[in-house]
Amino acid sequence: MKSAQIMTVGAIMVLAISGCSGNASSNQQLPQNEVKNIEVNNTKEGVKEVEEKVTIETSKATDKKMNSVDYSQYYNNQDKFKVVVSGKQIVWKNKDVTFTAKLTKAKGEEAAEANEVVDSMKIKSKRGEQLIKLNPRPLRVNSLSLSKNNQVALHVSDHEGSRLVLINLSEGAQTIVNMFEMNSDGAGSEKIDAYNWSPDGKKIAFGIGDLGSSYIGVYDVERKSYTHVSDKDFTLISSIVWHKDGKSFDFVSKGDDSPQAILYTYSETKKSILESGALSKNDEQKLAELTSEF
Repeated sequence: MKSAQIMTVGAIMVLAISGCSGNASSNQQLPQNEVKNIEVNNTKEGVKEVEEKVTIETSKATDKKMNSVDYSQYYNNQDKFKVVVSGKQIVWKNKDVTFTAKLTKAKGEEAAEANEVVDSMKIKSKRGEQLIKLNPRPLRVNSLSLSKNNQVALHVSDHEGSRLVLINLSEGAQTIVNMFEMNSDGAGSEKIDAYNWSPDGKKIAFGIGDLGSSYIGVYDVERKSYTHVSDKDFTLISSIVWHKDGKSFDFVSKGDDSPQAILYTYSETKKSILESGALSKNDEQKLAELTSEF
């Protein structure tokens, strides 16, 4: 297991919102994978599988090198947020939503990983105030992202891995995305990579997995349903950007064995993943700027 890297307080939060997609051609079909739709039940029953299953095809483009990326196809809704770090308090503001986190001295096993941990978190809007309690306490707050559907995504780093929490400002419900992929011992996934809200705010796409692995997942916040998109292991998903139509998104994968970033497109309509090819450093950076940072 790799230990989570500690950031300074000044770099504790880098935040953004956006969207995505892109086009890719294909001439070769690879073996099919199954996409599972999971309905999230907030009762003690946890997550249950819906009978419906969808089949996808993963295709490869002939040309591995991409000359350019058409950024006009991407949905880009950058949040106009403000972050203030004062002593041991972090305050994030976006429109009428205010998130506050307080740091405290690490104790016991926590002290082996960091000097400070996030002791308390709360989020306040015109709909009221909610406390956010996570156990174990996270090492730091990485980012927050406000959707058009009155939801906040909160990404935090742990001693090993990271968690993504979805907060429904209207209903007060809090959902830990890691629990969509539970291990045999009942524990959720160890980490969430990049994530991003769809243009209408009704869905959120993210990289989910354990340390050293990452799979694409999509959660529909209205239907409370989770889709495990593909069983292909992308190792690390560093960026996700939605297409303007909200029916597809692009994501960037980087493997342990190669520093080369590869661009993929997932189409919800076609239920397919297309590998578009390798990205230049410039395009890789631009796509990262359209992604909620983590």
